[in-house]
Amino acid sequence: MLAATICASHGAAITAALVSLPVPAAAIVAAGLALSAIEHVRLALHRTPRAVVGLEFAADGSLAVAGPADDWSPATLRSAAVPVPWLTVVTLRDAQQRRRSVVILPDAVESEAFRRLRVWLRWRSPARGRRAGGE
Repeated sequence: MLAATICASHGAAITAALVSLPVPAAAIVAAGLALSAIEHVRLALHRTPRAVVGLEFAADGSLAVAGPADDWSPATLRSAAVPVPWLTVVTLRDAQQRRRSVVILPDAVESEAFRRLRVWLRWRSPARGRRAGGE
């Protein structure tokens, strides 16, 4: 479903570019949008090394992230965390200083774990969040 939405939105953007731009510019924009669609679909399907397949939050404020190869590494929670009942967005930096964003929906985890995650994100102290990845 997500991959279809990504393809549809990129397809609409390509169509708009083809209709509104001169042919040489439209070709460049269409090529860029096609590459963008491929990369975003790979991210959505967890087919890229940057994909996040697991998060581990500890009571002491530490955070670890797992990639598609099930390789866990420490991470640091960044300031952008949206803990609302229907969606949680977590932005973090991994040990290689790569920025990763994770969207967590309530049906992706157990309801009690989702509630604990939202509470942890809402009530964590900023100092503890900065210290989590060893920075």
